[in-house]
Amino acid sequence: MSDVVHYPGQFYFFAAYQSYILMKKIAFISFIIVLIFSTSTDLFALRRRGRDPFQKPQIGLWFGPVTPIFTTDEVLDTYLGGGLFIRTNSFIKDLKIGLDSSYQQYRSRGVNRLEMIPVYGNLLYRLPINLPLSFQLKFGAGGAHLETRPDGYEQWDPLFMTGLEMSFPAGRIFNIGLRIDYLYVMERHIEGAQRDGHFINAGITVFFNLGR
Repeated sequence: MSDVVHYPGQFYFFAAYQSYILMKKIAFISFIIVLIFSTSTDLFALRRRGRDPFQKPQIGLWFGPVTPIFTTDEVLDTYLGGGLFIRTNSFIKDLKIGLDSSYQQYRSRGVNRLEMIPVYGNLLYRLPINLPLSFQLKFGAGGAHLETRPDGYEQWDPLFMTGLEMSFPAGRIFNIGLRIDYLYVMERHIEGAQRDGHFINAGITVFFNLGR
């Protein structure tokens, strides 16, 4: 028999808190839906006039959770990260060339923590879907600077990535979106290394359209 006493007020407080969280989620989703529909008419009008905002060079930033997966999840925990990126047009209409970098910190199951700074170039292809939302597939490669703290051991490893980004214009100057990227850090080329690194980056992006 448990000696814990449950008071009615505890239940009502918990129920009220859960209702508050649910209302916040509903309000946020409703805001996103309204924002999407409010910008859709303007976006379609711009495209008809040949002034597609996504055909401009862009600069932006992102912030969100960074999550180790597969065998990497056995030694590291999810934490937060954020980064910057720049993109420019290519000779193909819906294909952009980008450069990304970010700072990511992971807490270890032991006494150390891992700090990672990936730097990579990528190609972004916008899917030909006639919606106010733009969906872009991403593929890229580069390097990742890894450093363990407090030991101070550091190294550069090859990196490959792929991802999906969804975004929509919030006006003619900037865009809001969501990104999900998979990063593969190749470590087993080093003698004695037992595993490669697998990470998921998910976050909110805000980027600006440059030029007229």
